[in-house]
Amino acid sequence: MSDERWTVLREQTLVDRQPWLRLIEQDVQLPDGRVVEGYLKADAPPYTSVFALTENGMVVTIEEYKHGPGRVVLKLPAGFIEPGESALEGAKRELLEESGYEASEWRLLGQFHDDGNRGMSLGYHYLAQGLRKVAEPDAGDLATVIPGLMTAAALRRALLAGQVGESATAVGMLLGLDALQNVT
Repeated sequence: MSDERWTVLREQTLVDRQPWLRLIEQDVQLPDGRVVEGYLKADAPPYTSVFALTENGMVVTIEEYKHGPGRVVLKLPAGFIEPGESALEGAKRELLEESGYEASEWRLLGQFHDDGNRGMSLGYHYLAQGLRKVAEPDAGDLATVIPGLMTAAALRRALLAGQVGESATAVGMLLGLDALQNVT
């Protein structure tokens, strides 16, 4: 792959609503010399999502209202990584908070930016196995979090039927479903 980075000539923060979002305006110079004025980048905290698999092959899911799509969606345990916390520590915390489960086996399935043009968040997607229920869920989120269990086939059907509503969640689910082909 070529390394054709853009050069930032000027940068100004337009909106700073940490921890939620920072909107940045930049003037950038492309490798061919063209200048783009007023290019917008968005910066939000990194997050984790967890494709958690029980011993009997059920996937831990969450139903929660999400204001972006404006409806209750199906998702995986997920959330922002706290300052000073590693992505794996954040994944473990989110799984426990949203579902009450802990896992003994963890594997990073991938990490991706939500928007290749604007940046947004960097998401870390994990597979968690060796689950055991250790607590009742206590997410402390803005909306009610309802944990559940689904078969992989039912999760796939729900994803394809549009019940997910968020691309970052869809990525975590697809990576998890793909990983199931190699789970022993």
